[in-house]
Amino acid sequence: MRFITDFFSGMRAGLHLPAGQAGSSYPRPRRNKVRSANPAAAGGKPAHPVVDVLIRGGILAICVALGSWALFAASGPVPNPKPLKPPMKWTAPAVFTDEVLTTDPNAPPREWKYIVLHHSASVRGSAEIFDVAHRQRGWKCLGYHFVIGNGTDQGDGAIVAGPRWYSQEAGAHANSTEYNEHGIGICLVGNFDQDVPTPAQLVALKKLITRLCHQYSISGTSVVGHNQVRLGGSTACPGKNFPLKELREGL
Repeated sequence: MRFITDFFSGMRAGLHLPAGQAGSSYPRPRRNKVRSANPAAAGGKPAHPVVDVLIRGGILAICVALGSWALFAASGPVPNPKPLKPPMKWTAPAVFTDEVLTTDPNAPPREWKYIVLHHSASVRGSAEIFDVAHRQRGWKCLGYHFVIGNGTDQGDGAIVAGPRWYSQEAGAHANSTEYNEHGIGICLVGNFDQDVPTPAQLVALKKLITRLCHQYSISGTSVVGHNQVRLGGSTACPGKNFPLKELREGL
């Protein structure tokens, strides 16, 4: 800062030297340090006000720039922004559409006789998450044909069809050959021994099973809970709070 002040002071002094006299950025100090308040009275020429303003403004600008640079250097490097989470590979329409029921046109039609309802017995989840878990068990892919989200990892009431539905393959959800081969497995995300399905889940499920029953001539009595068909031991699935009776009405 002393260097900057001396530099501009030298510039101002050089501007007022008599013609023919060389100026210096660093004038030698005079012995008499007492200066007259009036430069004219001391035999010098008064500084032009515009020049004085420019010099002061230049000093102020440099000081501000140096101060900003010092703050920036002290703050350290700017951290890189966190990468955006990649979009999910699974897509789910917000409203039930025919897209959910799309199947591979080359897949032979399957004789569906039942609809088997499940809960995930977990607070959160999605078709994609369950697909990964089922593959880790050694299964080909997601064991259910459809998953209905609860708003955690999959939209509330959003229906996702799994690979087994698209290719019209048997499920891996019922622990029963008959109900795996001919039963459409639908899983709702949630633990319905402790909670109840969300209103959006129930609306979506009602629309889905209505369409499936109509399309494949499945009766209301063939819409069952997993606990009604599982072999080799009992299960609470789809949970004591699951409203199976109400869903069957009107089918």
